[in-house]
Parts: sequence; C-alpha cells; structure tokens
Amino acid sequence: MMSAHSVSLRRRRATELLLATWLLLVGCTSTPLTPEPPPVVFPDSAVSFRLHVQPFLRQGCAFAGCHSSASRAGGVALEEYAQLWERPGLVIPGVPEQSLLVQLLEGQLPHLPDLRARTTENQRRGVRRWIAEGAQNN
Repeated sequence: MMSAHSVSLRRRRATELLLATWLLLVGCTSTPLTPEPPPVVFPDSAVSFRLHVQPFLRQGCAFAGCHSSASRAGGVALEEYAQLWERPGLVIPGVPEQSLLVQLLEGQLPHLPDLRARTTENQRRGVRRWIAEGAQNN
C-alpha cells in the first residue's frame, strides 16, 4: 500500500506535468493569450485626438521601453496631449510637413524601430491630417 506522502508526491508530479504540457502547447500557438487591439483607423476628415491620435500613439509609441511617461525614450513621452508640446517642433499645428512627428512617421527622419514598417498609410495620413486640421485636443 502507498503512503499518503507517495500519493501526494505523485499528484504533484502529475499536476506539474499537466501544467508544463499546457504551457508548451500555449507557447506554440500563433495566437497570443491577450489579443492586441485592432489597429487604429483614421477617418478622411475631422480627426480626433481622443478617438484616433491618442489610441494610435499609445498602441504604437507610448509603451514601456519607448515613449511612455516612465520610459521617455529620447526625452519624449507620447501618452497625453500636453506631452506633444514638451518637445518643440514635434507637432506644429496647421503645418504637418514641418512637424517632427510627421517627418518621423513618413521616414524623412531616422527612428528605430522603423516607423513606416510599424504603421499603415492610413495612420500616417491620419496624423498628418490631424496636424493640418490644427492639432486640436478634441
């Protein structure tokens, strides 16, 4: 007859094996456990900071290790509207071609990682449009 300790040890090993198998299977799937939010799609006009620009910046730029408030890569945070004005020239309302943000997104200025590869044409046009429309906190 098996002792209570032996039974407990076998159960623990079986549980560890099941957990290891589960982790292996989950780790091999191409679907993440926490799905990424869908990419931000900008409208053709009336671009909103709150509905379009801010979610776009938070998804693509303002995360740990990059342009979050905690990380501030290059001294720049991009989580809140007010932060866009901390770096002179980053956003110049009404003049997207002179705004550093547009120049970075469109590949006119270097940035690692390459922002053109990480953004869509719609997103780049949307940020440009928002700046052209006055870069309002709307």
